[in-house]
Amino acid sequence: MLVAALSHVAVANDNKEGATVGVALPNQLMLADPFVIEHDGWYYIYGTEAADGIVVYRSRDMKQWSRRCGNAKNGLAMHKDDVWGNSMFWAPEVYKHGDKFIMTYSSDLHICCAESDSPCGPFVQKEQRPYLPNERGIDASIFVDDDGKAYMFWVRLEGGGNIIWVAEMTPDLMNVKVETARELIDAREGTWEKKMGRIAEGPLTFKYKGKYYLTFSCNDFRSQDYAVGFAVADSPMGPYERYEKNPVLHRHCGYMGTGHHTVFRTGKKFYMVYHAHKNMKEITPRQTLIAPMKMRRDRDVGKGAWRIEVSEKIIVPKIGQ
Repeated sequence: MLVAALSHVAVANDNKEGATVGVALPNQLMLADPFVIEHDGWYYIYGTEAADGIVVYRSRDMKQWSRRCGNAKNGLAMHKDDVWGNSMFWAPEVYKHGDKFIMTYSSDLHICCAESDSPCGPFVQKEQRPYLPNERGIDASIFVDDDGKAYMFWVRLEGGGNIIWVAEMTPDLMNVKVETARELIDAREGTWEKKMGRIAEGPLTFKYKGKYYLTFSCNDFRSQDYAVGFAVADSPMGPYERYEKNPVLHRHCGYMGTGHHTVFRTGKKFYMVYHAHKNMKEITPRQTLIAPMKMRRDRDVGKGAWRIEVSEKIIVPKIGQ
């Protein structure tokens, strides 16, 4: 299946449709905050699109995607009638956990989760509530370590900015142990992180060769300099040391506002899936792009870790019939 996926990779400037960089192709997949999982020979992609819930599409090759394939109302994976919250359904992530699929998402500026028996949903909440009822937050992301211990990375909106935090979770992934919460990433003055707003968001953590890699986006999503960087730690709880040569995804392949990504692994191959926009005047809908990614040795990373290298060749996913 990987061979099929890679056979469709093409440089954005040279795609066979003859499109120019930043201009959406006919039937192009237009999801913000994309997230991909692989299950039973299918790739499933979720993202910010619908006003009434969370969408899902699926594909065999990562290039041609189905139309909405959700089992909830209106073809969604999750509909607002089945969960807490009424609006602002953003930044979903989905994980296989035991015999269930868990979706984290943001709604009404709170982080939430829902369950399903299928990656297509319907995702529902048995108890309709946010993870943290008494505080605002977005962009929840769960990391389960090799020992089965789970951690929530998310963005706290209190204190005048978007700041990334981490906390331990209960084994069922239904609750955050707030007493363990620790601040990780606050946009730093005078760096690439703070060109437009005090914003660090879209966290995602993965483990590679014994180290923990926290990837994140900085700047206002409307900025042309919305970009992705990473930091490395010896523990999921940190402390995390930023890569000195960040960002690793910035105005990628001529696109603007490249960020709020996921790092997706299939077999031994990595991909970075992210959104972008055309220019400052045409920010939405955001385009979804997929780029092969590699881990490279680099002494500048520190901690004996590896750096993230995103390929200049990308997949431009399209919705099929």
